[in-house]
Amino acid sequence: MAQCSLLDVVNRFNLHVVFASATSLSRNVTSVEVDRPGLEMTGYFEFHRKTRLVLIGRKEMSYLEHMSYEQAYEVFLKICSLETPGIVICHGLDCPGVIIAAAMKNNCSVFTTKTDTSEFQADVLNYLSEKLAPLTSIHANLLEIFGEGVLMIGDSGIGKSEVCLDLIKRGQTLVADDKVEIRNVRGLLEGQAPEIIYGVMECRGIGIVDVVHTFGINSLKRKVRIKYCIDLVKFDPKVNFDRLGSDEKTSYLGVEIPYVKLPVSPGRSVAEVVEVAVTNLKLKEYGFDSRKEFEKRLDDFRKGKIVK
Repeated sequence: MAQCSLLDVVNRFNLHVVFASATSLSRNVTSVEVDRPGLEMTGYFEFHRKTRLVLIGRKEMSYLEHMSYEQAYEVFLKICSLETPGIVICHGLDCPGVIIAAAMKNNCSVFTTKTDTSEFQADVLNYLSEKLAPLTSIHANLLEIFGEGVLMIGDSGIGKSEVCLDLIKRGQTLVADDKVEIRNVRGLLEGQAPEIIYGVMECRGIGIVDVVHTFGINSLKRKVRIKYCIDLVKFDPKVNFDRLGSDEKTSYLGVEIPYVKLPVSPGRSVAEVVEVAVTNLKLKEYGFDSRKEFEKRLDDFRKGKIVK
């Protein structure tokens, strides 16, 4: 399960610590959403979400100035609950003593940032959406081919890494070899390599290959949106492979993507076939389907619209 600690957020956005303890910093941020207390400032907590990161901007600070110390203290005791990850005061505003007092009472971390509230809210939402996105790891390779993320799957030993090497030499970009971490980020699949194997490949008979030092800096990418899946399977003359193409799809984390099964046989330039398959999938996305165009041509031929 994907996790994000409060300390991750602090380090990512370089937040200034006003108050924090070892235990308060060890809390996890479990919600993608953040909270800007509006009605809560008036004492209405009916729909308050305790597990969200709290942002304080100029509006909240302006309203706070019109409250008595006792009123503000009671309100922030509830805002700074034991389940609240922390409070971030934006615009570089000074943190009032009443917020610090309430935060210390409930051991809730308080931070400041010079960033505008709306900008910080958008940035932290994007960050948490990625960090807390549903995650799975699969045995596969991931490349960017003609600008599109392509997941390459197949049985162990089928030659995925060798095909990847050929594709990299042809100008394509590697993202991950052997193992791919996939996240569902707001309905889109995003893939990357685990940190321990980022930038390296394992090839039978060769060993470990450092991609950047071998092929150059442009041959490697940190992560990519996964658009297509290509399954490399061993060619079997007894199996009737689809010769005209299909509209098959496969699913990861509830998101469907186009799927193509490619038979692998000795002497076949698999890298070239993979590139053509990706081009075909891109054409389909833009409304041109080679199979349907060919079927239409056959139909016209049968009806006598095309002369031999």
